[in-house]
Amino acid sequence: MIISEGNKIFKHFTIRYGIALTFIAVLSVVSQVRIQQHLNRSMDDSHVINFAARLRTYSQTLSKTALMLEYGYEYDISRKEFVNTLKQWEKAQEGLEMGSRFLNLPTENMEEINTMFDLISHPRKEMMNAAEHIVAVLDTSKVFNPQLIRPYVKTILDYEQSYLLGMELIVFDYDRFSKERISQLKQIDYLMLALVLFTLALEAIFIFYPLAIHIKKVVVGLVSSEEKSKRLSEELQAANARMEESYKELREMNYALDKATYLVKTDPEGNIVYANDKYCHVTKYSIQELRGKPVFYNNMGGHESVIYEHIRNSKKQTEVWQDEIFDNASDGTGFWLDVTLMPVFDNAGNLYQYLLIGTDITNRKNTERENQLLMEEKIRREGVEQKIRSYAIINGQEKERKRITAEIHDGIGQMLTSLRMKLEQIQDRTTTPDPEVAMVNMMLAKLITETRRICSDLLPSVLEDFGLLSAIEDLVTTCKDANRKMDFLLDTNIHPGPLSRELEISVYRILQEGLNNVIKHSQASRVEIFIDTSGHYLNLMIKDNGKGFYFDNQQLHLKNLAKKMNGIRGMKERAELLSGTFSLNAQPGKGTIVQLEIPLV
Repeated sequence: MIISEGNKIFKHFTIRYGIALTFIAVLSVVSQVRIQQHLNRSMDDSHVINFAARLRTYSQTLSKTALMLEYGYEYDISRKEFVNTLKQWEKAQEGLEMGSRFLNLPTENMEEINTMFDLISHPRKEMMNAAEHIVAVLDTSKVFNPQLIRPYVKTILDYEQSYLLGMELIVFDYDRFSKERISQLKQIDYLMLALVLFTLALEAIFIFYPLAIHIKKVVVGLVSSEEKSKRLSEELQAANARMEESYKELREMNYALDKATYLVKTDPEGNIVYANDKYCHVTKYSIQELRGKPVFYNNMGGHESVIYEHIRNSKKQTEVWQDEIFDNASDGTGFWLDVTLMPVFDNAGNLYQYLLIGTDITNRKNTERENQLLMEEKIRREGVEQKIRSYAIINGQEKERKRITAEIHDGIGQMLTSLRMKLEQIQDRTTTPDPEVAMVNMMLAKLITETRRICSDLLPSVLEDFGLLSAIEDLVTTCKDANRKMDFLLDTNIHPGPLSRELEISVYRILQEGLNNVIKHSQASRVEIFIDTSGHYLNLMIKDNGKGFYFDNQQLHLKNLAKKMNGIRGMKERAELLSGTFSLNAQPGKGTIVQLEIPLV
C-alpha cells in the first residue's frame, strides 16, 4: 500500500516537472532562434555599412586620381589606379543596390533605403559617365593631353559632394535600422526571461513546495525508524560485547596456560589459590603450603611485595601489571621472576581473580650483577690510575718548578745581584752622580725584586721554611701589594701540628690560583679568606663581592672552554688527589665563592 502510494506521488510530480521542463525548453529554443535571426541580420547590417563606407572611399579615391591625371602627376600609376577604382566602385555599387551572394550582401533593401539610392543615382551616374569618358580618352590618345579630360574631371568633382552626402545618409539609415532590431531583440529577451521566471515560480508553488512537505514527512519517518533500529542495535552490541568478553577471557586463559613458565592464581586480595609445579619447585613449597598465603611474601624481610600496591589501587587493579620481582625460596635461596599480573572478570564484569605469569630471569640478573661489579671495579681502577697519573704530573710540576727556581736563584739571581753591586761600586767612584746610572740601578733593583717574586710563586721559600700559615700570610701580603684597591681579610684557625708536604703545597697552590683569578677577573673591592684545620678536615674558602660569572661543572669538559678552565680544572684535580672536594659557586653580579674540603686523616 505504501509502495503504490509512493509510486502514484512520484508519477504525479514527474508529470508536473516534465511539463514545466518542456515549457522552459520550448521558450529557450524559441528565444535562441529569434536571437540567432537578429544576430545574423545585425551581421548583415554591419557588412552593408562597411560596404557603404567603402563606396564613399572609392568615390573619393576616383576624384583624387582624376585630379592627379589632370595635372600629370605619376601618370602611369594614377591611370592604373583610376581604372581599378572605377571597376571596384561599379561592382560594389551594383552589389549594394541589387544584392550579391559573392559579396555577402542582402538582395532586398528596405523601401527607405531604395529611395535614398534613387536620390543619389543621378550624381552617381554623372560621375561614372565622366569617369568612363576619361578612360576612353586615356585608351584612344597616344599622347596624353590633360585638356581633353578636364571637363570630365570637373563633372566628377561637381557631383562628388552630392554623392558623398547621399551615401552618408544611407549609412545613417542602416545604423538606425540595426539599432531598432537590437532594441526589438532586447524586448524579446526580457519577455522570454519573464516567462521563464514565471514558470519557475509555478514549479516552486506546485512542484517543489508540495514535494518538500512530502520529503519532510518521509525524513521524519526515517528518523523514527533509525532510532528504533539504533536501540535494537545497541542491545545487540551489548549482547555481542558480553559474548566477546567471555571469549576474550577464555582466550587469555588458554594463552596464559600455553605460554606460562610459572603460573599462579590468586583471589582479588592477592592470596594464592593455585600454583603450578614449576612455581612450587622454585619456591620449594608444596601447593598445600602456598594456598592461602600472599604471593611473593617470603622475601626474608617481612615486607609485602610491590605487586600489592597495584592490587590495592582501585584505579589500577583492573589493569595488566608487569615488573621484575625478587623473592626467596623456603631454604633462603633467592630467585628473580619477570612477572605479568592479569585481572580476570566474571560475567557481571566484577574482578574475581588474578592470573600471574612468571619467567625465571635469575641467571640474567646474576649476570647483570656480575657485570655491574666488574664495571664498578673498572671505574675504581681507572680512578686510581687517573689519580696516580695526576699525582705524578703535579709532583713533576713541583719538581720542575723547584729546579727552575734554583736555576733562577743560583744563576740569574746571583748574576743580577753581582751586577747591581758592581754598578754601585762604579757609582761610588764617580764624583759627579750620573742620572742614567742611577736609573739603571733602580731598574736593576726592580728586576731583582721581580725575579724574587717569580721564584716565590714557583716555589715559596716561606712554605718550605716556616709552614703553611706563614706562606698564606705572605701570599695575602703579596696580593695586597699587587692591588691596593682590594681589601683582603684573612681568618685562619690552623692548629699546630705537622701537615704533609703534599697537602701544604696543594692548599697553597689552590689558594694562589684562586687569589690570582680574583685579582685578574673579579673587579671586587673585598676578598675574604678563611682556613680551618680544627676538625678532621681542612676547610678553605675564598669569597669575593666581584662581578661573578656563570659557571657549570659541565664547562670543565667542553673543548671550546678548555683554555679558560685550565686554572679551575687544576684546582679541582689537586683537591681530588688528596680525596677532597672542590666546589665553585658563582652568579653574575653576586660574586664568587671557592670552597675546598680535604680530609686530614
